[in-house]
Amino acid sequence: MRPRPDRTSPKDPVGPWSDEGMATAELVVVLPAIVLALLTGVGAVSAMTTRMRCADAAAVAARLAARGEARSDVIAAARRVAAPGSVVRLDTTATSVRVTVTTTANVLPVGGILPGFAVTGSFEQDREPGPPP
Repeated sequence: MRPRPDRTSPKDPVGPWSDEGMATAELVVVLPAIVLALLTGVGAVSAMTTRMRCADAAAVAARLAARGEARSDVIAAARRVAAPGSVVRLDTTATSVRVTVTTTANVLPVGGILPGFAVTGSFEQDREPGPPP
C-alpha cells in the first residue's frame, strides 16, 4: 500500500512559496474594481433615465405651450414630469415654441461622492393655428 502524501511533503511546499490562499488574495485585489464597475454601470443607467425624463418633460411642456396654455401652467407641467431640481426654460417665437429642461445627474448613485454633470432635454413644437384656449 502506498502512503498518502501529506501537506508537508517536499512536493507540496508550505510557506512563502505555497499557493494556499491565492484565490482569496486575487479576489481581494479584484473585488473593488468589480464593485466600481457595477456602480458606474448603475450610474450610467440612472443618468440616461434622468435625460429621458428631461426630454419627456420638455415634450409635454412644448405641446402645452403650442396649444396656447399659460406660461405658469406649462412650467408647472414640465416640473411635474422632470427630475426634482430641474430648471425649465421656455422660448417662444411667433411660429414655434422651444422648451429646454436641465438638471444634474450623478455619476455614482452613492450620493455626492463625485460631482454630477448637466443633463439636458429639449423639444421644439410649431404653434397650433387658431386662438389660444
